[in-house]
Amino acid sequence: MRETRTIGGTRYRLYGVLPRPVALSFEVLLRERGIPAYLEDLTPEARPYAGVEPMGERVYFWVPEVAFEEVREVLGDAGDAGA
Repeated sequence: MRETRTIGGTRYRLYGVLPRPVALSFEVLLRERGIPAYLEDLTPEARPYAGVEPMGERVYFWVPEVAFEEVREVLGDAGDAGA
């Protein structure tokens, strides 16, 4: 798995592989600080129904590369455990 990717012209860095509920709460914390995050399903084809958000699965949690150190300050090293 690559550690960086471009999404909408912005370079993103993989923060970690996290349980979806954790990633969603982290996303809210970052959004409050003006930092976007992108959640990517590990296996998108595994979803049984379109639009259903299974709460037990793990997701890739991507954050802007330019804000990566700030994200680590806000969230700590929680992403390192899952990556």
